[in-house]
Amino acid sequence: MVNLTQTVSTSNNWEDLLELLRNELQEYGGLIGLLNAQQQTILNRKPDSLLEINQSVQAQMEASQILQKRRQGYVSNLALNFGRPKQSSLSELLPHLPDVTQPMFESIIEEINSLISNVRTKVSQNQRLLARLLEVTDHILSVASPTSHSKTYSKQGKVGNYSSTPTKLMDRA
Repeated sequence: MVNLTQTVSTSNNWEDLLELLRNELQEYGGLIGLLNAQQQTILNRKPDSLLEINQSVQAQMEASQILQKRRQGYVSNLALNFGRPKQSSLSELLPHLPDVTQPMFESIIEEINSLISNVRTKVSQNQRLLARLLEVTDHILSVASPTSHSKTYSKQGKVGNYSSTPTKLMDRA
């Protein structure tokens, strides 16, 4: 683990940075795998599995964010060591790294950015699938029992389904 508060030595700074980037790349790859599994679980209508995979996705997203913040802190320290502004991007710092390492860093930066884009796309797709699944379920419930299933607005102004009359299921509880 890299201590972000200490001064980065110039002899091994690119090696430490490379390790951080590789870890971040690995976390994003794992997140993509979980999001794909989440999508399949949604499509296969497995609610028990969905709850479990949602927790895994959340944990993986948090781990990815932690690594991203570590990398950003490390890059800020590098920038200061190179006499650049603290908010410099990693791409802006590449000319300060050894020439032989620059193509490797460009490649890994490109791959991380691509994975981040894929994560955003997959999250958006999964959110739309879940919203559609809720709509379909709501429609089925309204067809099955139209008198007990009406849409109203909550105190927060959101559309919700609230039972206007007790159902047989509610009477038994």
